[in-house]
Amino acid sequence: MKKQILTMTLVIFLSLSFISAFSIKDVESSPEEVTPGQIIEVSIEIENIFSDDIENLIVKLDLSDESIPFAPYQSSAEKFVEELEGGDEETLKFRLIALPSAQSGIYKIPVKTSYENKEENVSIKEEISLISLIVNSDVELKVFFEDSVLIRGKENTFSIKIVNSGFADVRFAYLTVHDVVGIRFISEREQYIGDIDSDDFDSVEYNAYIGPSASSLIKLPVTLKYRDATNKEFIEQKEISFKVYSLKEAQEFGLVQKSNYAIFLGAGVLVIFYIGYRIRKKRKLKMRR
Repeated sequence: MKKQILTMTLVIFLSLSFISAFSIKDVESSPEEVTPGQIIEVSIEIENIFSDDIENLIVKLDLSDESIPFAPYQSSAEKFVEELEGGDEETLKFRLIALPSAQSGIYKIPVKTSYENKEENVSIKEEISLISLIVNSDVELKVFFEDSVLIRGKENTFSIKIVNSGFADVRFAYLTVHDVVGIRFISEREQYIGDIDSDDFDSVEYNAYIGPSASSLIKLPVTLKYRDATNKEFIEQKEISFKVYSLKEAQEFGLVQKSNYAIFLGAGVLVIFYIGYRIRKKRKLKMRR
């Protein structure tokens, strides 16, 4: 029985000896979200949670993974603390820059540490924790009316283009069109677009009846609803302008081809007159005979 107790005590003692005395207590970044090419200062508050002193502490931000779009800026990604007494805290500051090619998102950065336990003369190396940094750019969405000739007094089909000209990708985007005098939408007003990557675009098609009383210049209010890379929701109100024509105006401006109906009708009338003329002429010849 005594032997079993002694063995258990030894195992517990050995386990505690290798439990980390080092802890990351808090992490702050300024600014909280960084844009591509911007400098960010990361403050890491460390604490010796045990009573034993530790020395030769090295804290390193591991930026070696190519998927992490950060690099040290005017300083090292590694900090050295000569000694940290039991229960003491210290704040380490790192200056990083987000690479110009950084995509918006949340990035996990490994923090590697090594230190020596002064009391027990034990070295502990390559302990890894994780911190997170956010890259997020302002979303820049623009809406355009795609070239279409809209005619009063008939049903028309037209498209609205949504262009993402910013650095940040857009997720779960919706476009909603609103009421305008003289226009009755046949298709659903709210259309789901989905994701629009940076420097990309998408289009949404609508069907609408444009009444005879519609203005020649339509100003269509629309609402864009979407989420950014951090899942934050945005709602933007925009306006699209486009022209509306009567059929006669569109034909005069050469925007639509003139209908061949009138030409066919005229030709048909001439043929009928010609046939009638020939019939009457034949009758007169028969009467003379």
